[in-house]
Amino acid sequence: MVAQPRIRIVAALCSVMLFFSAANAEDLEQLTYHNPGLEVDLGVGLWAWPLPMDFDGDGDMDLLVSCPDKPSNGTYFFENSSNGETKMPVFEPGVRLGKGYHNTCLSYVNGVPRVLVAGQEVVDFKQHGFDKLTKLPVDRNVHGKKVRANQWYYVDYDGDGDQDLVVAVGDWSDYGWDDAYNSEGQWTNGPLHGFVYVLNNAGTDQKPEYEKPTKIKVGDQPLEVFGWPSPNFADFDHDGDLDLICGEFLDQLTYFENTGSRTKPHYVAGRRLHDNGQPIQMDLQMIVPSAIDWDQDGDIDLVIGDEDGRVAFMENTGELLGGLPQFLPPRYFRQKAAGVKFGALATPYAFDWDGDGDEDLIVGNTAGYIGLIENLDGDPHSPKLAEPVYLQAGGRPIRIQAGPNGSIQGPCEAKWGYTTQTVADWNQDGLPDLLVNSIWGEILWYQNIGTRTRPELARAQTVKVEWDGEVPKPEWNWWNPRGNQLVTQWRTTP
Repeated sequence: MVAQPRIRIVAALCSVMLFFSAANAEDLEQLTYHNPGLEVDLGVGLWAWPLPMDFDGDGDMDLLVSCPDKPSNGTYFFENSSNGETKMPVFEPGVRLGKGYHNTCLSYVNGVPRVLVAGQEVVDFKQHGFDKLTKLPVDRNVHGKKVRANQWYYVDYDGDGDQDLVVAVGDWSDYGWDDAYNSEGQWTNGPLHGFVYVLNNAGTDQKPEYEKPTKIKVGDQPLEVFGWPSPNFADFDHDGDLDLICGEFLDQLTYFENTGSRTKPHYVAGRRLHDNGQPIQMDLQMIVPSAIDWDQDGDIDLVIGDEDGRVAFMENTGELLGGLPQFLPPRYFRQKAAGVKFGALATPYAFDWDGDGDEDLIVGNTAGYIGLIENLDGDPHSPKLAEPVYLQAGGRPIRIQAGPNGSIQGPCEAKWGYTTQTVADWNQDGLPDLLVNSIWGEILWYQNIGTRTRPELARAQTVKVEWDGEVPKPEWNWWNPRGNQLVTQWRTTP
């Protein structure tokens, strides 16, 4: 017998919300920490498109972040008020300036920030906000069908003094979408493709005349990454020409050295960025890097957005190792706490986890973590909440991920986990345990081997059922349950 859950809070897209009405996002009210002095990870809703700039003109770098999805759609201004800290300032809470868009990309032209959105420009955004777009004099689709990424930048690609257009596309035509694993768990469709085009400006910046788009190549083949290129052109190796660093749909960054010249670029095969011999990886995926000298030390760093709405700083050390620019691992920016957030597609469950008489929040998210947001004072109307911490099991943070074959939607979802959870005394020993589902669809039991006031979770065990007959499984699962294991649809709450 399983204890009946007491669910009092419903998950809302991207943030933890109180559910007042099912009608519109405008009817949702975000929980706040009510905790003066608390600092948390800087974040917006689902997907962060960072636009690093000195927005308020006070001489330090602020962050604008575009969030394209609901219910947190908007472009947000995070003010740097740290009085001189150049690398990791603690930002003020975000202030919404206007709409947010997919494919919001930042370019600098003669030191001035310019924001492009898929064939359009947000003109004079400091004065007029982000609600009005001006179309560029060129077709916004340079590639063809099944394009998802469509990222536009101003770049003087050939060093002739005017701004060309660079367009990065994510091509899903070979990938398809779902149900393409064979019985061995091998993906039988193709990969994602990420290409970068240049549209040469044969005119001037005042009267541009853009030529037909051509793919940037490595040798005689198109330059390519695994979807969502987010290209960043800068002189990363200090030799006077424009090199290229690209992101991807997953979590790594690729460096393409320019062995040509400033006026005639020639790119060689890409290499992953490394730190101490290991590839640098972001915590999540759908990464969006933006190149800028963030710490104002003379070299070009990276400011990178994640799918879960967080933004990280990757510092360029200024050194080269075997011709490869050296970056430090990503560090996530922090802000003064305001709205409660735990990644994207948060799945909150209210329960008195620490046995102190008030209800805490146990929360899953897309990244596959499960977090605890502790209620610190028990106020029934506006409780003081702690910063989220990852729950651990067997001494390690709980994180469930799809890997190369755990999502029915294919290997491009490798870093997602979609954790959902219920608290219940599963083994009837008087202690609350954790029951979890995820992107895999296998129900896991994390036994509480601690005490009522100091919970401690053991490693996961599968939940088993005394089935009558054949063990069931979802139709699209390429893998079979182990023994009498309970396997159900992914992203459902046990």
